[in-house]
Amino acid sequence: MTWIFSILIFAALVFSVTAFIFWRQSKKKQKRISNLELQHFDVTTELHEQRTLFETIFHHTNIGIALLEPGGRVIRANNSLGELLGYTETDMLAMNFYYLIHPNDQNSLQLNIQDLIDKKIKLYQSEQQCFRKNGDAIWIMTSICLIHDSEELPIQFIVQVQNITAQKQAEERLRHMAYHDPLTGLANRNKLEQSLNHIVAAARRHQQGFALLFLDLDRLKNINDTIGHDAGDLLLQIIAERLRNTVRTTDMVARLGGDEFVLLINDVKKTESVAQIAQKILDNVLQVITIKGKELYITTSIGISIYPYDGQTIQALMKNADLALYRAKEHGRNNYQFYTVEMTSKAQEKLGLQNTLAQALVKNEFTLNYQPKMEIATRRITGIEALLRWKNKDYGLIMPDEIINLAEETGLIIPVSKWVLKTACHQLKKWHEMGFSALTVAINCSARQFKQGSFVDEILQVLSETGISSSSIEIEITESTIMQDPENTIRVLYELKDLGVQIAIDDFGTGYWSLSNLRRLSVDKIKIDKTFIHQVTADETSAAIVRAMIAMVNKLGIRSIAEGVETQEQFNFLANEGCTEIQGYYLTQPLAEELMTTFLQHPVPDAEAISKNEIVS
Repeated sequence: MTWIFSILIFAALVFSVTAFIFWRQSKKKQKRISNLELQHFDVTTELHEQRTLFETIFHHTNIGIALLEPGGRVIRANNSLGELLGYTETDMLAMNFYYLIHPNDQNSLQLNIQDLIDKKIKLYQSEQQCFRKNGDAIWIMTSICLIHDSEELPIQFIVQVQNITAQKQAEERLRHMAYHDPLTGLANRNKLEQSLNHIVAAARRHQQGFALLFLDLDRLKNINDTIGHDAGDLLLQIIAERLRNTVRTTDMVARLGGDEFVLLINDVKKTESVAQIAQKILDNVLQVITIKGKELYITTSIGISIYPYDGQTIQALMKNADLALYRAKEHGRNNYQFYTVEMTSKAQEKLGLQNTLAQALVKNEFTLNYQPKMEIATRRITGIEALLRWKNKDYGLIMPDEIINLAEETGLIIPVSKWVLKTACHQLKKWHEMGFSALTVAINCSARQFKQGSFVDEILQVLSETGISSSSIEIEITESTIMQDPENTIRVLYELKDLGVQIAIDDFGTGYWSLSNLRRLSVDKIKIDKTFIHQVTADETSAAIVRAMIAMVNKLGIRSIAEGVETQEQFNFLANEGCTEIQGYYLTQPLAEELMTTFLQHPVPDAEAISKNEIVS
């Protein structure tokens, strides 16, 4: 029995141990199941959270997002992308995204898509243009990445799209401002130089020619001073448009600033074609322009250089076109000139003259000649005009106009003009002391003298030094000089009038000054330009103009002086029309001081018609 009991106890023990083992294993299994369930729950929760996050971002971000098949068909697209491109979600799902991209960017897009598939890159990002539903092209920033499956095969692309049109437009505006003139919209100096660099390089490679045309509007400042700078700006815009319409779209029109323009004419085979363009420009610019109810006419001067004949560098071509422009101005403006080698030698000569001019005063190389004026009614010599002369041992006799131009350009016009004023007045004092007390001296003045601010003081100083009366001085000023700065010039002229100095308008009839200003300023004399006088006996139009001028100033109580009188016929015409005074070779050519003294003592004009007995000194 004992052994049976033992067996039973052993069996119970084995069962208990086995049961305990099964229980433990069951517990472990339940725990594993519980852990797996927890892990599954966590994964499910995390996936749900990530999906919720993705869906939130996908639907509510301002960035356009799409999922694409590798071939480009849209699988999903968010509202932002639809709104950006103007399509509904249904529209998007029926489309291939690649077809929305601008043709200019298609090739680059396809190459980078292939690089993503080949794992050469992980992310493709680029600025490109695409089309909206209404056909408008916009700029977008596109980011594309590729999703692979477990076997690393491409499944789909994720595309992100941002609208950067406003940014690109701002960049384009800044770029345009950097390379274009803000007033006219033409290319500026930066753009011109950039284009010239490309064109010179291309011309060398292909052995082609091109032309550079420098343009300068003639006397634009007169228009600015007359009707205002806003009108001048409008005129520049009109001229710019006319220049654009004159040349081909492949050519360039640039504005360097002020009234300076440059035309770049490509593919020039014959200079004759450039000449035709230049003439067309002259004709188009000259067409009437109406601004503020006023009809305006403006002309231009053009200088031309041609590659490769006139230079093979930008600097040489621009310098030579500028020299040609200067020559066009010397030829009376409103014309064009091609560059020639002689222009360079003349420019070098001019530079030498400018340097020599700076020493002329110190070396006492200046002299004055004098040309008399005669009152027609009394045959009396009433005054003389002081004319500057310069004789240099290297350059010989330099003509007066050239002296003035050189002095203006070098800034020496002020000391030179001051020397003329003092020398002429001191000489007049000598003639007064010799008994010619009624004699006056006429002195030509430049715009610079009126701008310097001390001109009136210089007159006062000379009057004090010489003791001559202020009425013995005549200041001659041209209409064009007044119009350079009318407000200031007229103010100075009023001050001179208050001193008793006489005012004469020189070259009358060739400028822009209105007739009402004659009365406003109380001008004492006008000098009728010699170009009219030379034609009075041969051209009825010139005769009519001179006749009208004399009649007008006589009614205003202003004395008229005819310049450049050379013949008896001209004298008779002027006498019959009531002209007050004459000046010119009919009396005598300009004379040096000693010869002028002799003439004053025996004032016999060259014309035999006026006898010696008729002249009263």
